[in-house]
Amino acid sequence: MSTKFRNLKNDLKDLEEDTVSQFNGSKLDKSSNSGKLSNYILLFAFIATLVFYVGSRIDFSNINIENPIDRIEQAINEPDQDLLNRMGDWMEEMGYGDLSNEELLALRREGVTATYTSGIRDVGYTDVTLDQLVDLQKADVSATYARMMKELGYSLTVQELAETRNAGVTANFTSRMMDLGYTKEELTKENLMRMKSVKVTDRLAGRLMEERGERLTIDELIRYKISNQ
Repeated sequence: MSTKFRNLKNDLKDLEEDTVSQFNGSKLDKSSNSGKLSNYILLFAFIATLVFYVGSRIDFSNINIENPIDRIEQAINEPDQDLLNRMGDWMEEMGYGDLSNEELLALRREGVTATYTSGIRDVGYTDVTLDQLVDLQKADVSATYARMMKELGYSLTVQELAETRNAGVTANFTSRMMDLGYTKEELTKENLMRMKSVKVTDRLAGRLMEERGERLTIDELIRYKISNQ
């Protein structure tokens, strides 16, 4: 124990003895009031040093303190057992085996539900795995997006669906570019992602077409946008 800590402990003992003597008949005058103030300051210093002394010897790195608000929110959002059972039955019917409650809860926390899974499979991705479903949800790939891109003529893999959405590609943007006369051969997955990376919009493409009287190539649109950042 440090010398400072021992001294403060001894001072606290003196403080206790002094307090007892005051209650045993000593007169309270202005000087004793001043002494009390000093004693209170000393007591506060002792407590602060004690807290620091003890706290410096505790390793908090391995203590998991969970935010109680997060725990309450999680508890509220947790599905009941009946919903989990129905989800498990549906997932099993779709070929994902007998999933445990923990596995079903983990999927739901990632946004993967039986309804979402069925929607993706209905578009034609019948071999999609659970890990791929999680990746699609993280990339904000909806069954609607997958269906619309397919209707626009694209045969994207599960990975390509996630890549294009992560890049900000939407079916609406792709369709509007086609309305301006751009073909699917021009609007490749790579070109769609390139345009989105520099924020080329269909509105910009349309305006430049009106101004110049001709349709710019994808490379020209990208160069224009980069030059006018």
